[in-house]
Amino acid sequence: MLENQTYPEYIGISDVTTVSCEHMRVEGFFEGQPSLMFDEPEGFDIGDPPDLRGRSRGWTPVHAQLAALAGCTSITIAVVARDQKFRMAGLSTKLRSLIDIRGFFFDLHLQPKYEQLNFDLIVETRERTERVRALAAETHRRCPQLGLFRLAKIPMVVGWYRKGASKPLFEDRFALPRGRTPEEKLVAIGQRAARKRKQ
Repeated sequence: MLENQTYPEYIGISDVTTVSCEHMRVEGFFEGQPSLMFDEPEGFDIGDPPDLRGRSRGWTPVHAQLAALAGCTSITIAVVARDQKFRMAGLSTKLRSLIDIRGFFFDLHLQPKYEQLNFDLIVETRERTERVRALAAETHRRCPQLGLFRLAKIPMVVGWYRKGASKPLFEDRFALPRGRTPEEKLVAIGQRAARKRKQ
């Protein structure tokens, strides 16, 4: 990293530092703000060997990453809504990541990776469906964190829902193969394994 450099005025700069304090605990710092502690859940164990023994005193890095995605998208929505004169009374999000972590523990020839990310945005608004779709499309174009996940080709389903509705008004799918989604394939594998355990 080059220190004390001058960048064009359109470049935003965010500096974050971390300190590893003890086994499985990392503290992150951003000048002028409270620190954020990262720690894996206590007793986290998959396969053999069970190396990851945190104490559940802070966020996992994956949770922080998902929170950053939700936060960035929510802020982008507020900016785009202002620009489009879109009226809404509230916004909430739900995120679920499915990560294959075998390569982190015992199948070292595998690369740990996101199998799929589901990102639901629930908008409280009386605006027409076409206006919600326009808000969604422009938010997807302008959000830096969403762009990062998209450029990384992480399989993702982003659904926009009106509060209280079960069907999305708008859905975007990034880096998903044709046919069954990775999530659907994982569900099928899990069901087969459950049936075998019962036999």
